[in-house]
Amino acid sequence: MIIAAGCSGGSGAPSPGDVLVIGGPGRSDGCFYRPRALAASAERLYVADMTGRLQVLDLDGRWLATWKLPEINRGFPTGVGVSPSGFVAIADTHNYVVRVYDADGREKRVIGGEGGKPGQFTYVTDAEFDRAGNMYTSEHGREDRIQKFDAEGKYLRSWGHTGTEPGEFRRPQALAVDPQGFVFVADAANHRIQKFTDEGKLVAVWGEAGTGPGQLLYPYGLALTEQGYLVVAEYGNNRIQAFDPEGHCAGIWGGPGHEAGRFALPWGVAWVEGRGIYVSDRDNHRVQVLRKPFQSAAAGRTERMKNKGSLQNANFKLKKRVKVKLRNARNSRNTGMKKEGLRGKGWGKRFFSSVPQACSLKPHA
Repeated sequence: MIIAAGCSGGSGAPSPGDVLVIGGPGRSDGCFYRPRALAASAERLYVADMTGRLQVLDLDGRWLATWKLPEINRGFPTGVGVSPSGFVAIADTHNYVVRVYDADGREKRVIGGEGGKPGQFTYVTDAEFDRAGNMYTSEHGREDRIQKFDAEGKYLRSWGHTGTEPGEFRRPQALAVDPQGFVFVADAANHRIQKFTDEGKLVAVWGEAGTGPGQLLYPYGLALTEQGYLVVAEYGNNRIQAFDPEGHCAGIWGGPGHEAGRFALPWGVAWVEGRGIYVSDRDNHRVQVLRKPFQSAAAGRTERMKNKGSLQNANFKLKKRVKVKLRNARNSRNTGMKKEGLRGKGWGKRFFSSVPQACSLKPHA
């Protein structure tokens, strides 16, 4: 079932589960022009588009308020996060600051300023919070790094620099922080995810450039579910991909297109328990909600196993196709990770697996 909300709706074949389409092209309230930054709380949805505003909607897509940013001549925000106490942080990318607002849209503080010193930013891409209210930011440009601030905006520490080695970044675009305080980074131009402790110690790295299950192409948005699934918006693959707590592909949704359930350069992503996956579908000028996605993924897996044999058999065939291509990359990675002392279980296995795990669902091949 496809449901439309906001200023206009969509049409076409739905992706697995119900699809809620919010908004449509326009500059009036409830419409969007190239929405990028997106975040959600338990009651509200926050969307920043390329008109220099942040719109506040309820979780069904009904418009509530619009907050205008004070400066838009240089560019527009690319990231937004919500603190446990309800403050909203906007990564005002091209103005080199993070703007923190209260729940009523009043600006409470401005953090940063142009520069490469601690507490300053070049192109700040995202701002996310841990349970204690500490804020983490990502940036690229002069510095490709992560910075941590306390709940009052005081600089605490930073880590990372430009590069392709584990712990280095090329355009860290988005962040997610789990309840244990681990920080996940969408290392966009390296086409991978990196996981760190809250002090910046590298825990795991996984992903590589590609279009297959477990591979990534410009991951631009991250969200975590209560069950520990990591949801990734892939700007380059026009899809959403989820990884289970062990780092295996748990579902793929979307593909390029304009119908409901398909995407045109998805950017931000958020998860709301009981609601689903919210996606800022940039060049379709809308937000889409994939509802009950993991239930649908399980159903899709069961159906494929009936029709095409077991997942193990599918994975064996996948391994056979890519084994030669990935052997050298695997050996190189293992050597580097041994030096870093990062071999381990769980998420770390994604870095060493020579073959992406067969995905539980591929609705649009």
